[in-house]
Amino acid sequence: MPTHPIPPAIPGNRAEYEAQYAKDPDRWYQYLSEAYAWMAAQEEGQTATDRKLIELQVQVEAQQEEILNLQNMIQTMRVEKSAAMMQKSWIEDRLDKKEKELEIAQGKAYKAQEEARQAVAARLPTVATLTPVTSDPDAKARIAETVETPSPPATQPAASAQLSERIPDPDKFKATRADLRRFCDAVTEKLSLNRDRYPTPISRMGYVNSRLNDDAYKLIQPYIRHGICRLPDYTDILDILQGAYGDPNAARTARRKLDTLQQGNRDFFSFHAEFQSLALEGGIEGDALAPFLEKAVSKELSEMLLHNPPADYSYHTLVSHFRGLDIRLQEHRERTRPYIPRKSTTTAYIRPTYTQTMRQERKSPSPRRGRSPPERAQPSGDPMDLSNQRRYQRPSYRRENNQCFRCGSSTHYIRDCPEPDTRPAKFRRAAITYSPRHPGRQESPKSATSSRSDSRNLQIYQENGASLS
Repeated sequence: MPTHPIPPAIPGNRAEYEAQYAKDPDRWYQYLSEAYAWMAAQEEGQTATDRKLIELQVQVEAQQEEILNLQNMIQTMRVEKSAAMMQKSWIEDRLDKKEKELEIAQGKAYKAQEEARQAVAARLPTVATLTPVTSDPDAKARIAETVETPSPPATQPAASAQLSERIPDPDKFKATRADLRRFCDAVTEKLSLNRDRYPTPISRMGYVNSRLNDDAYKLIQPYIRHGICRLPDYTDILDILQGAYGDPNAARTARRKLDTLQQGNRDFFSFHAEFQSLALEGGIEGDALAPFLEKAVSKELSEMLLHNPPADYSYHTLVSHFRGLDIRLQEHRERTRPYIPRKSTTTAYIRPTYTQTMRQERKSPSPRRGRSPPERAQPSGDPMDLSNQRRYQRPSYRRENNQCFRCGSSTHYIRDCPEPDTRPAKFRRAAITYSPRHPGRQESPKSATSSRSDSRNLQIYQENGASLS
């Protein structure tokens, strides 16, 4: 589109215009030509704009009409939905009523059968007769004919009444993606093999719902009304769980895991089981698995493969070859395993524990150390029995039983003990307390710790903790 033309000059009146035109008529002619062309272009642009405006108006009217139709359709669908909800509520109420009536009818039928069975049992003759002892078979037959015994009731064949062997219940679903496949396979196997134990869809769905945890049960709870699941069968429950916890890219995930799988310290058989499972999930079959297998085996098997190449590098040949190499590797590890002797488990000595009664029974007055054993023991309540004081301050089993402090013998004391003294030299020399207040009394033996802490600097002579007189 040409630009707006500019006049050579802008006269104030007609006289000035005529004077300007007379001076330069060519420029004014060019200006008038450009102005005419510009107005023609403007007129064409205006025509095209009007045409587009009309088209847009037509499109707007069409869209408004379509919107109006959609609004009418939405209103109609709302009315239909309201009617359907009312019909659904009516059907559910009707179904609940029928279920209650069915339960009542089943209860009445069971009660009628029980009454009929009791009536039949009441009509049966119960005559207590004595059967004479006779060896004649003809007489036994006549007696059996005389006494009319009822025939045993017809029982259902054992084969038809016997149920299938009960499969153990699978663990509850943990509401995780990793546990979904295990749960679906276990539930399907359980309900397929024990189908006679769960003959109706309601029983099967109730069993599956009982194996869900709280998080997974919330997904199925909207379909449960009055304790009954409204879905067609248990497979629909598994489909809901698959949609919530399933992997939409299961094949891609399996291939990624297969690419990063490593054998590590596992044996080849357990590793190959996981490898084959991921291969089936990823949809990889045949010789395409050979590079993945060579990459995933352990370093030891890879090194053994260098010196023991297979006949060919197809997948099944590699699997058989790696199995043989793994067996040889395990045998080599068993042969070269260092021997570690087992430590002998010796039973530690447990010091016997004595109750208060046992201690009182075993107590006996001990004499002062360094003297011969007394011929007659003093009573325990004698105030001159110094052993009671020593017993209270420093209990000793050997002191109470008049035994040697070194070897435990009751035939001599420590001063006459033939066993060598194994104590350090600084503990062999002790002291005999000499009290200036009581020159004839000897103190009880003290340990090295108590003698060091004693503030009284008295001369004591001891041997192995026993006072010498």
